[in-house]
Amino acid sequence: MSAEETGPAIATGRAQVRADDARARPADRPSLVARGKALFLWWKHTRPGRASARFRARSGGVLSGGIAYAALFSVFAALTISYTVFIAILGDNDELRERVLVAVDTTYPHLLDTGDGQGLLDPESLELSSSLTLAGVVAVVVLLLSAVAAMTALRRAVRAMFAAELGGNPMLGKARDLGGFVGLVFAVLLSAVLTTGVGTVASWLLGTLGWDGLTTAVLRALGILVAFVVDAAIFLLVVKVLADEHPPRRDLLGGAVLAASGLAVVRILGTTVVAGSVSKNPLFTSVTVLVTLLVWVNLVARIVLLAAAWTADPPYVDPVSRRKDPQPA
Repeated sequence: MSAEETGPAIATGRAQVRADDARARPADRPSLVARGKALFLWWKHTRPGRASARFRARSGGVLSGGIAYAALFSVFAALTISYTVFIAILGDNDELRERVLVAVDTTYPHLLDTGDGQGLLDPESLELSSSLTLAGVVAVVVLLLSAVAAMTALRRAVRAMFAAELGGNPMLGKARDLGGFVGLVFAVLLSAVLTTGVGTVASWLLGTLGWDGLTTAVLRALGILVAFVVDAAIFLLVVKVLADEHPPRRDLLGGAVLAASGLAVVRILGTTVVAGSVSKNPLFTSVTVLVTLLVWVNLVARIVLLAAAWTADPPYVDPVSRRKDPQPA
């Protein structure tokens, strides 16, 4: 057989093989749906994915709503007790008093009247009488029990993120709730003190260097930094003292940074967004502040619980067999 006769046949055969390979290759590649499923499966094995699954499995959304509902009835009692103690001890410092009110307004938007006439409560109306009477003592006890109700809801929710049992000594639980409440009040006061001190030093330093034009921006940044540190410390308090959970230090610090970062974003953007979305609903016109408070606390609670679930580092759970993977990715 001559080369002229065999050449085209061989070339044709090779072309056919390449064509067959080209037709077979797409079938070997996973489809877009298959790749999406693989990506979703990978996500479920990651730590954020497992934390999100724990949050859903433990009804984190419902628990966040419970915390917000309890806070709605606890916040007045908590503010009354806290403000009365503050006025009795440090009430003569007008600048610190203003800083404390601003810190509370940042945490609970438009709840207190800070001088702009938009707040729901006048701070002066929160101060209890200093006279020691039986009715006054009973009122303080009732207010104190009401104030720690939100801490109880928060303690149980955080323990749920760690898959911990809710049993134990009820008196010890109440003591932890009270300790968490005192720690939270102290954190708000500390935030105000640090903001005042850091702001004073920064203003003096910028004025000395002749950079007065940067004062507003620097004070804003320092305020965010102080709030970040305080929020991280509050998360540590909530996990270790209130919930009595003791995760590894690295996990705990990572969760604190995660919670503080989320709360910083909410603090910068959340007030305007939440209040704006509520005010657009005509059903909430007469109770805008209360509904804003509910939505705000619910959002903050979700961030804290998601950070707690991340700190717990739960294993992957097969949704079909509900089997825990002993080696989480």
